[in-house]
Amino acid sequence: MYKIKTGKFLDRLPFARVGEGFDAILIINGGQGFMMRPETSRLRRDASRLGRILPDGRSFVLLGYDPKPGDVSVSSIADDIADIVDNEFGGRCQLVGVSYGAVVAATVASRFQHRVSRLALVAGGYDFSPEGRHRLRRQAELARSGQSARLLQEFSSVFRRPWFNFLLKLRIRLNARKITGRLSSPATICRYLDAMLAYRAGDHQPEAEGPDVLVVLGSRDQFFSRPSVLYPRVRIAVLEGETHMAPVERPADVKAILSSFLDSRP
Repeated sequence: MYKIKTGKFLDRLPFARVGEGFDAILIINGGQGFMMRPETSRLRRDASRLGRILPDGRSFVLLGYDPKPGDVSVSSIADDIADIVDNEFGGRCQLVGVSYGAVVAATVASRFQHRVSRLALVAGGYDFSPEGRHRLRRQAELARSGQSARLLQEFSSVFRRPWFNFLLKLRIRLNARKITGRLSSPATICRYLDAMLAYRAGDHQPEAEGPDVLVVLGSRDQFFSRPSVLYPRVRIAVLEGETHMAPVERPADVKAILSSFLDSRP
């Protein structure tokens, strides 16, 4: 395993860098990046887990979210990422968005196409499904009302395998106080969830010459449905029967799909 280096971009956005390659992949983290406080140990665990689905030998940077945001929107997050690509990646990179981060990554690619050579959306898409939006609203309501334990329980039914869900429920029950103590503030959680709910994919239509795009998701994903072809060059890989946690439950398959896409020649 490569050495993992942590730090902050723009003095506020936490990141974990794995490896030292010049062609590092930039990955935008999922909802855990703002649901939980960005402790260094957590960033390292997230980066190690994501390494299981990425091409062998490739360095990558996992990007989190501002832990103390002011007014925030999907577009403002995309603006920050465009600056990071300019300052840290030589102005162009392969971009991967995971779950919530897929929505941000798609926005970056549609607004700043010359900064993205290839775009991969994993367990995500251009926008949330109606069920996904319902789940986001529910999460925001629980966060606003201070129901931290019930907010955590919202994620205990997202696996396909029942025993994974059982183990997660048991862990939450046995360690509720410890886990809720690691949550971000309700205000921070709500700002990001509200930003996602305010977002609409049609707000930023890509131009005809957009990047090559890959979408990988389970056919039973609870937050995203199979997207329509919004980009001119898109490949959609659907893992039949899988849910939102397909990258965790089917890492070898997701890795093979991503490796073929990210490591292939233009």
